[in-house]
Amino acid sequence: MSGALLRILHVEDDPQDRELAQATLAADGLQCRVQCVEARSEFEAALLGETFDIILADYSLPRFDGLTAQAIARRLAPQTPFIFLSATLGEELAIDRLKEGATDYVLKQRIGRLPAAVRRARREASERAERQRAEEDVRRLNAELEARVADRSAALAAAHDTLASREQQWRESDQLLRAILDHSPMAMIVKDLEDRYLLISRQAELFLAKPRDAIIGRTSAEIVAPRIADIYRAHDREVIRTKLPAQFEEPFFGPGGLGVLASTRFPLLDDTGAVYAVCCVSTEITARKKSEDEVQLARLEAERANLAKSEFLSRMSHDLRTPLNAILGFAQVLELEPLEADHLDNVRQILSGGRHLLNLINEVLDITRIESGHLSLSTEPVAVADVIEQTVSLIKPLAAQRGITIEVPPIAHEEAVLSDRQRLTQILINLLSNAVKYNRIGGRVTIAFAPGSRARRQPSRLTVSDTGAGISPESLKLLFQPFERLGAEQTATEGTGLGLALSRALAQAMGGRLGVDSVIDQGSAFWIELPAADAPSTAAADLEPAATPAARAIATRGTVLYVEDNMANVRLIERILKRRPGVELVHAPQGTVALALVRERRPNAILLDLHLPDMTGDEVLRHLWADPDTRTIPAVVVTADATPGIARRLQASGATACLTKPLDVGDVLRVVDELLGAPAGSEKHV
Repeated sequence: MSGALLRILHVEDDPQDRELAQATLAADGLQCRVQCVEARSEFEAALLGETFDIILADYSLPRFDGLTAQAIARRLAPQTPFIFLSATLGEELAIDRLKEGATDYVLKQRIGRLPAAVRRARREASERAERQRAEEDVRRLNAELEARVADRSAALAAAHDTLASREQQWRESDQLLRAILDHSPMAMIVKDLEDRYLLISRQAELFLAKPRDAIIGRTSAEIVAPRIADIYRAHDREVIRTKLPAQFEEPFFGPGGLGVLASTRFPLLDDTGAVYAVCCVSTEITARKKSEDEVQLARLEAERANLAKSEFLSRMSHDLRTPLNAILGFAQVLELEPLEADHLDNVRQILSGGRHLLNLINEVLDITRIESGHLSLSTEPVAVADVIEQTVSLIKPLAAQRGITIEVPPIAHEEAVLSDRQRLTQILINLLSNAVKYNRIGGRVTIAFAPGSRARRQPSRLTVSDTGAGISPESLKLLFQPFERLGAEQTATEGTGLGLALSRALAQAMGGRLGVDSVIDQGSAFWIELPAADAPSTAAADLEPAATPAARAIATRGTVLYVEDNMANVRLIERILKRRPGVELVHAPQGTVALALVRERRPNAILLDLHLPDMTGDEVLRHLWADPDTRTIPAVVVTADATPGIARRLQASGATACLTKPLDVGDVLRVVDELLGAPAGSEKHV
């Protein structure tokens, strides 16, 4: 059929669309003679003057429309397949046209489907013609049979009495079956091997939207839309071929539109084991499928939102930390210089404000990570005494400024809780700093610990109490809301209003709780409960004495290649490395330049930014790792991306370490000292 010349009548006013349709058909191997019309008179004249194999029609034309064209074609050429080829045909309208006899519809946006639709239409037209010839043969045979029946009427009269008795039995059986079919909540049908309906239940009448008399004896193609009929026939053929029951989800058009049926089709076998019919039992599952689709859509939407939030976190972290790197970095460099007291105080004010802003950024990012489920935690047994000692040492200078005493009872080293050490330290620093900031001058902060029990699943409780003004019951309801400071924003006390909200979220993420008890004019007691744990293992202390800053500065020698396109960041690293006279800094503004310099200069270490104008830092790492000559050069990534897992991902790609912007001068010098062979040791000011 693909080699014959197809005669196509195309109702279309756009020359480009005409050419596109012809080109699409020709490209798929269909040889066509196409006659194009765009007015009703031309369309009618063409149908009266010639017989066509296919009619293609746009739905909307300036002087004509596809709806009228379909009605004319149904009257003048009812056997000719009619296909809508339009860009404006919606799904509901297309379904209506299919019900009215259209063979198919193809959207111009998906014109690639046109050759398949034409072939299918020709095939279905051929099948219809074949069926018509078969029906004519049946009628002829029926006439012959009627003559034979007349000849044998006398013989049948003798068997009349016996047949009458059996007919009565059949009626009774039929009545019983009919009662079952009419009162069953399931739709049940029986079809013969020619796809004709033999039996149908009342519920099936509702699904097919036709009365029983209009269904019995007809085929699926005569009852439902062609595509749905194809689905039904394909499922029947599978059951007939396998002789086994099978379950399907099948479409149907009911009173409420397109629906879904859960169908079980099974073969009916005669005494010889041959299939003589197919039975189908169906129930509607449209509501269930809709609910499942809504759940799936909601899940996909949630995943999309999480991806968008992750992208936002990465961009926000980078875009806010990059300018802070210059602010805090140069301020740290200035702080190390011999400045007058006023100038040194100015620098420290810059550092204080910058670090306050950095803390705010970190807290906002942490809260967003918790809400999106992207917070990275490493829970392990943590010694409570160690964490308290660490946090108290950090808060004592702030407490001393206000004359506040911090009381810590002795806690056995064996007492431990199951938590993330970094996040537990973050929570205690927040609680202790609040207890100092919102306390009375000369007040007192008390830390208490009540050990729990793993065996009884009783959590351990750590409490931080103050002697401040206390919090009213009305204010307690708002205490853990983000950015809520309960009026403290009107005072000189610094804060963001995020610390307590973040602390509670962190505690919950670690499987614990955080709460508060407060009495007006007596103070507040903030407590955190975490699962009890066995004592953590302790590592032997490193007794090797640390080298002095001066010794490290002298011992550190070598060449460092800094790959960075932001000149402010380059100048900052230059200022920092001036404290290492033996270090030569080489700058590369692009990844390709950096790779060339690595092979030319053979630096002792590489500082690498992730965001470069010509390639990403990850690509630079891959190039370095792929070359055996450069694989051993240590590469430290300097990035403003502080999202969880970034350091692990970069180290897996070949990075030696990762420094997060804003940079800490001491951290930069420590890493350079370690990479260029200076003795290990921490340093804050050099």
